[in-house]
Amino acid sequence: MFQGKTRTVAWVGFWLYTALTLFFLFVSFNRSSALPETGLRYHLAFDGIPLRFPDSGYSNLWLFNLGNYLAFVPFGLVIPLLIRCRFLPFLLVFLAAITGIELIQMVTHLGAFDVNDIVINTLGATVGYGSQRLIRRDRTTPGGLLKLLFSGAILTLTVYSAVSGLNHYLDHGHGEIKALDRLPLEHGKVQWEAQLNGFTAAQEQIKPAINLYSRDNPRSHEFSLRLDGQYKEITGNFAVPDDAIPAADSGSSRVIIRADGEELYSLNVNIVPGENQPLSFRVPLGGKQELTLAVFNDAADPRTHAVMWDLTLIEANAGQKLAARIHQLLGGG
Repeated sequence: MFQGKTRTVAWVGFWLYTALTLFFLFVSFNRSSALPETGLRYHLAFDGIPLRFPDSGYSNLWLFNLGNYLAFVPFGLVIPLLIRCRFLPFLLVFLAAITGIELIQMVTHLGAFDVNDIVINTLGATVGYGSQRLIRRDRTTPGGLLKLLFSGAILTLTVYSAVSGLNHYLDHGHGEIKALDRLPLEHGKVQWEAQLNGFTAAQEQIKPAINLYSRDNPRSHEFSLRLDGQYKEITGNFAVPDDAIPAADSGSSRVIIRADGEELYSLNVNIVPGENQPLSFRVPLGGKQELTLAVFNDAADPRTHAVMWDLTLIEANAGQKLAARIHQLLGGG
């Protein structure tokens, strides 16, 4: 533990850093603009530890979550050097304190109560505590302080890389890719073209590579497949071919993708020459049990048919299947 002048300096630095952290939690980022709101904002569902590698599409969110992690590492690193405490009491007191801060943010409308924030803040403090435990001797000497900082940096980076790597595996990894026409149906019927003949849509040449939904299917119908929580997403394409659009007719064609009775996604194409551009879709399934595709054509001409092609189901990997099962057990549906 710190002694003498070093202890005094450490206490002053600790309180200054605590004040700065509270400033960012309650005052910065234009939080006062939320004051007129009357509703309480909160998020009680645990979505996993929100640490990820940088992504250009979510740079602000990535930086925010990284800050939520790094900002609390010093608390775990310094507090045990000021106050003798074992890990469990330290963890419980920290959890109580950070939960209280989240509650104050919520009731003052200067933020939201978020379980995920509590988790990532606590992870940072835990990493800091573990860092100082790695250095057992001469921790208050100049050389010992450098060792503490070095161990803190190494452990912080190690945990960040491990959690971000796991999240990357869960977000982007996948198992086998299966063509939709190779899977048994749960309900309904559907026909697939035996030959993958090309066609044009909005003057764009289309060449199916995996499968092609037949124009011999009813103009409006649906079919279902059993998923059993094994797939992470469905991908495919949708259009009304140019040669299926009557010159003097109009209307629209629509595909609705449902899973477990919930509408996940829909696509709509105008049955008008030049307005029937092909649409691609990639829809997350997230452990759903049953998938339904419904096709609707409302043009007056019965020859008008929409088609889908290269429809595939992407199987979840082992980690995604486990996460989906845990989510179900916790009542996530």
